[in-house]
Amino acid sequence: MPSFENNPRYEPVKPVVETKTEFPQSKYYTEQPNPIGSYLGPIDASHPNADKVPLLFQPFSVKNLTLANRIVVAPMCMYSSKDGFFTDFHLVHLGSYALNGPGLIIAEATAVLPNGRITPRCAGLWSDDHIPGLKRAVDFVHAQGGKIGIQLAHAGRKASAHAPYYKADSSEFWPEQVVAPTGGLLWDHHHLTPRELTLDEIQEIIQAFGDAAARAHKAGMDTVEIHGAHGYLIHSFLSPVTNHRTDHYGGSLENRARFLLEVIKAVRDNFPAEKPILLRVSATDCVEHLEGPSWELEQTVQIAHWVRDAGVDVLHVSSGGNTAQQKIKAAPGYQVPYAARIKKEVPGLHVVAVGVIINGKHAEEVLEQEQADLVAAGRTFLRNTNFALDSAVELNVKAGFAQQYSRGRTIHG
Repeated sequence: MPSFENNPRYEPVKPVVETKTEFPQSKYYTEQPNPIGSYLGPIDASHPNADKVPLLFQPFSVKNLTLANRIVVAPMCMYSSKDGFFTDFHLVHLGSYALNGPGLIIAEATAVLPNGRITPRCAGLWSDDHIPGLKRAVDFVHAQGGKIGIQLAHAGRKASAHAPYYKADSSEFWPEQVVAPTGGLLWDHHHLTPRELTLDEIQEIIQAFGDAAARAHKAGMDTVEIHGAHGYLIHSFLSPVTNHRTDHYGGSLENRARFLLEVIKAVRDNFPAEKPILLRVSATDCVEHLEGPSWELEQTVQIAHWVRDAGVDVLHVSSGGNTAQQKIKAAPGYQVPYAARIKKEVPGLHVVAVGVIINGKHAEEVLEQEQADLVAAGRTFLRNTNFALDSAVELNVKAGFAQQYSRGRTIHG
């Protein structure tokens, strides 16, 4: 084997010296003349009804936010943070959607306190130190003409869990700080037993939601979504399955909804009035097969009126997640009826439908039947970041492309 030592042709690689010097050229972006994913006309003008713009590719406005189309990337946990920080992974992950045309991207569940993370690898926004990394992703999305929000969350009794693809050291967890409305009710044997929140701790969490909303605005977010679904802290206050408190945060529906309404007020007070607020809810605990009270659609309809009046502009309707005893029959559009019921009965509140939306034609049907105002997809986008532009082709829509990708148009788009 040849030796490379003392050979002038093969000098040792010098370590890269990190520097804080920033060059303005590194912030350069190519301008996009049309929002990516916006309607530019039909692909085939001879197609029946070619002059009719599909609802899915009509703009949608709420307060000062206007979306180029009605496709939403639902928030999805990436378990790719350390100490809550957004990283280059998030820049690329969220940026890949921005280059492919959804109307709105919602960044993953982001904890408002360290003990509000689902796992040690979840994102956070409890410190001003988290703002710069998040802002990088926001700035990139905006440079492509896109819109972005972030989901603010506290995991409650589902916190301090193991990330699916990272083996954390025991020192990274917080077993003594897993909290819930009622102590002692663990989600399943894979989760830790929570302790009951004190009244002072409840107020601290409410304030943390407000502080995180202020940081989201500083990072440039177009909207924030409060996470009130899937068995996390807000949902566990709402449901009588997990809230057995006897003070003014438990018992009646009004009391069980108090925590949520106080969180909404804190967020609304700390987020610009001209920007919209979203709320994600589980419409039901999906435990109708069990005896005893649970969280059901009728209660969701009632609180939908209350949250609208409290300052929520858009309700994102999901289901389940509050107990391991749930029975969910997942199928294409299985959660859409929940959204449709709320849209019908709560005027003045915009609604997002989500749950196995399989393609553009399916999403268009949801809108045509007036079951929702927007359609969100999660796992669909993980399988195919091009879902929005593929939906455009299905619906005979010539959609705006990123200029850098425009040569990739097929003869069909």
